[in-house]
Amino acid sequence: MAVGLRRNGASPGAAATLWIGNPTLNPAVLVFIVLTLGWAWAALRLVLGLALVVAAAAVTMRLATTTRTGAPQVDADTLDASGAPVKEPPRPASPLAAWLGSLVRMAIQLTPEYLIMIALLGAARAFLFPSGAFHLGNSPAIIAALAVAGMLFAIPTAGEVPIIQTMLASGVGAGPAGALLLTLAPLSLPSMLMLGRVLPARVLLALAGLTIAAGILAGLLALGLHL
Repeated sequence: MAVGLRRNGASPGAAATLWIGNPTLNPAVLVFIVLTLGWAWAALRLVLGLALVVAAAAVTMRLATTTRTGAPQVDADTLDASGAPVKEPPRPASPLAAWLGSLVRMAIQLTPEYLIMIALLGAARAFLFPSGAFHLGNSPAIIAALAVAGMLFAIPTAGEVPIIQTMLASGVGAGPAGALLLTLAPLSLPSMLMLGRVLPARVLLALAGLTIAAGILAGLLALGLHL
């Protein structure tokens, strides 16, 4: 959806807001967190999630603006081998046909990348989430490491909730759980690679850094509030 927004003329900030805000502030997920983890965890997710989305939109617009030159930017997909603009094909008369055509094109382009990255991350799961690290407690180093791992890893919507619930039930500290609460959902390495088609690399790196910082802050707050 974020890629489609950008290719249809939406601002970088709007695409980043949808990309990060959709999974982070999903009302159904927040209700799920209330039912499984409690109000305190849901409030932590909501407050820091809102701050993350607002900061992401502002940073994206600032960095995307500073990368512009005097000439309008043109996607590489709209240029031929010689660098000349390619005329867009006429749009189908039917909105449904246009939507289906766009869906098929995006699926062909993005699905192989997503499946490859999911397979690679699945193979690296033991290194991203080593079980032995959980026994080190609430040290800042563990919180930071899990914030980075959570930012990279891809999960389905609300998948972070049972992960965190299982961790807490197994005696894992609130710090690591808080870090994952704010980093597993917003973005992942596969989604960053797919958004690389429509957002500058510096924007993607900045959003990754913001997400990691939000995760570290969430872990420290969860620890300090004795969640």
